[in-house]
Amino acid sequence: MNKLLLSISLFAAVVGVAQAQTKISGIAKNSATNEEVYNLTVRLDGMSSDAVLTDRIGYFQFVDVPDGTYKLQVFGVGFDPYEKTISVAGQKEIELGEVLLTYNPNNIDVGLITLNDDELSSDESSTSSSAGLLQSSRDVFARVAAFELGSYWFKPRGYDNKYNDVHFNGIRMNKIDNGRATFNNWGGLNDVTRRPDELTYALEPSTYAFGDIGGVTNFDTRPSTMRKGVSLSYSATNRSYRNRVMATYNTGLMDNGWAIMFSGSRRWAEEGLVEGTFHDSWGYFLGVEKRINKNHTLNFTTFGAPNRRSTGSANTQEMVDMKGIYYNSFWGWQDGEKRNERVRETYEPVYQLSHHWNINEKSKLLTTVSYQTGREQGSRLDWYNAPNATPNYYRNLPSWYLYNNDQEGYERQRENWINGSASQLNWNSLYQANLNVNKHSVYYLTNDVNEDKTASFYTNFKTELTDKIDIVVAATYQNVKSELFREVEDLLGGNYVLNYDDFNKYYFDENNKDYVARVGDRHEYNYEINRNYADLYFQSKIKGSFLDLTVGMRTSYTDFYRDGKFLNGLYRENSFGKSKTYDFLNFGVKSNFLFKLDGRNFISLNGQYSTEAPTADEVFPNARLHDITVEEGIVNAKILATDLSYVYRGPRVKARATGFYTKIEDEIEKGFGYIDGGEGQYFVAEVMTGVDKQYLGGEVAIEAQITPTIKVTGAAALGQYTYTNNPNYYLFSDDFMVDGGEAFKNYGTAYLKDYKLQTGPQSGYSLGVEYRDPKFWWVGVSGNYLTNNYLDVAPYRRTTNFIANTQSTVTEESLREVLKQERVSDEFMLNLNVGKTFRFGQYYLGTSLTVNNLLDNKNYVTGGFEQLRLGNYDNAINQHQQTLFGPRMFYGAGRTFFFNVYLRF
Repeated sequence: MNKLLLSISLFAAVVGVAQAQTKISGIAKNSATNEEVYNLTVRLDGMSSDAVLTDRIGYFQFVDVPDGTYKLQVFGVGFDPYEKTISVAGQKEIELGEVLLTYNPNNIDVGLITLNDDELSSDESSTSSSAGLLQSSRDVFARVAAFELGSYWFKPRGYDNKYNDVHFNGIRMNKIDNGRATFNNWGGLNDVTRRPDELTYALEPSTYAFGDIGGVTNFDTRPSTMRKGVSLSYSATNRSYRNRVMATYNTGLMDNGWAIMFSGSRRWAEEGLVEGTFHDSWGYFLGVEKRINKNHTLNFTTFGAPNRRSTGSANTQEMVDMKGIYYNSFWGWQDGEKRNERVRETYEPVYQLSHHWNINEKSKLLTTVSYQTGREQGSRLDWYNAPNATPNYYRNLPSWYLYNNDQEGYERQRENWINGSASQLNWNSLYQANLNVNKHSVYYLTNDVNEDKTASFYTNFKTELTDKIDIVVAATYQNVKSELFREVEDLLGGNYVLNYDDFNKYYFDENNKDYVARVGDRHEYNYEINRNYADLYFQSKIKGSFLDLTVGMRTSYTDFYRDGKFLNGLYRENSFGKSKTYDFLNFGVKSNFLFKLDGRNFISLNGQYSTEAPTADEVFPNARLHDITVEEGIVNAKILATDLSYVYRGPRVKARATGFYTKIEDEIEKGFGYIDGGEGQYFVAEVMTGVDKQYLGGEVAIEAQITPTIKVTGAAALGQYTYTNNPNYYLFSDDFMVDGGEAFKNYGTAYLKDYKLQTGPQSGYSLGVEYRDPKFWWVGVSGNYLTNNYLDVAPYRRTTNFIANTQSTVTEESLREVLKQERVSDEFMLNLNVGKTFRFGQYYLGTSLTVNNLLDNKNYVTGGFEQLRLGNYDNAINQHQQTLFGPRMFYGAGRTFFFNVYLRF
């Protein structure tokens, strides 16, 4: 009897506990139209379960909610975030009724930042040199640009990556040398970067920074803002890597006020899709948060991504015809294994401490201090008093023999290329050459190294002055010390490397002529760039019943100088010690007008005018050797940008149509290469100042929920991105100094007006259909058409020097034909994605498969550039030289897939 009573008591206790679990439900509606809102994300902050989506009638529910206090959060595209505190204390059910949301098309709740996988391993010579930063969200056009068109090197509005600002806890992560964010620094940390705190598209106002014309992304790394629990995933693909594993654990905010989150990942491939490439990348993240009280929270964050990967080469059509689109000239066989000369390594860990202060219900202050260190390096083959041994060197190509009227030599070399004996590096011959000398190395591997030490401070104050007026004031200070040098990586069997340039006959460091470099020693160049940057940002938003007005202003100060550590034998007066300090004062103003016609129709007008300081890389065109620059061309760039959008937000149809215009003036552009011109053959740094560009186009996107399970999405982007003036053109070359001249020559004007910018496809179209079954599986198919893609032109050919001393008859018609910009073919791509999710109690299992370029189209040229070597008209009209020095191009990857499986609990 006692056992029976005990059993009954235990059963009653279990039932009582079960009954204490509460169900919470509600219906999300648009406050302006009173219509139900589909596909909004709803979460209970403090519960370990995943978020839910509102269904076709706006309904959502949570079951088995334990007693406690929770924060209900509702967010979605174009709606202001909704929060409500809910207390659960034994109720059987809590019916929230109608949850009314305020629609605002400027508030695009973001999903993630995506990058083409190849972009993460790209450099100046990779297979994806033109891939851009692509933003995705549940905004129709932005999502299509990222996941569909973005897979094929499409850049929204044609903007360079340097116009996209990336922040962690308010700290800007873009590099000082080129203005671009290094995504490898947090590669693989998808569980951390999956849902940015803010991601603005193009000119939209940001609450964290003034931003650039490409938009602002900010990640809030507090563990309490991210998913609680465990997440495990594995991915298989055939892109730059083959495998990926990720593991994440987040305690969420515990009763003692602490929250801890750790995430780790690894991506690797013994050989990627491109021949002779490998990939080995790790990533880690640690976030420790302490909520001191309801007003004060401290958060410590550290993350890093040690990675080592090799890259592929840009190839001429002659090489592709012989070896295919996956050919890579950088590798060769050594001891039965493929060895690549171009290996990039990056590890630049970040350490941040943030303080969040809720001053009152209307005012908040965020303050972050940050420090980043580490190094980024890339190896390459170098040589001393020896022939160029790289297979893609023009004298090693079959067409070189045709140029010299040697048909037999052409046939022999072409066969050697096809069978691989001439198309890959011969490592054994490099070692043998060094053994023959038995002293210094004539062939060796070097690393070009950049070691940055970046200290940053950021503070952001937000307040509501009234119910209708919001204010943001933010300030930033950053100090960067960059050490840049060349380092000996491998002597390839030799003993040391000489401190001497055999081509132009000078010492790399006159202060130490007898110096020899061994593995790990600095060689050829060694200097520092020291930079200070500060800015102050103010923004005010005034909300009305018909019009919302947002105005932002920024002022900034930049200074930097070069500090040379080697006394270069050619540039004795301008290589050693500190250079002049260059300082720039800039400003900017931007505005957003949002006209609320009714609950479904909106018009948004954005405008921005700003100035931007040139980067250190632009001011010092040949900083490796000296600090000489083109003084009259060193000015701030001016940017004028505007866009006008019509937004429709209905219960079944969502659409946006936008027209945009951007004008950039007084930019600086630079490049390196060999020029074979009328005056001779030179290795040069080419510099253009006063460069003006124009970006003009439109974006249209529509999403229609045809049935509760079928959705159709369409998007179109039409762009025309061109040079709008004829900039000033200069060449820097050591050869000029050897001949007794100056470091650079002024070649006058480069006639570039109306030439297209090399931005990837300037226009793209996408149409997709997706079926989502109520049993949690889906399948989607999309077609993508990429068009108006042009190769980058060589500016030197557009100077008068191109036709100087020509031996041929030049007519206007023939010159136009020679200088005609090459447009690559328009291509169609078909994508497929399928997936299925399962729930087993508190466990969630999901699988997905994406196949890009399902039809395996291998004709797609993503981008490329004209070679400088065709530097005079006579060479340019020679058929054999057109083949020998044809454009270097990057081809698409053909059919690729990405399979992912995850487990969350």
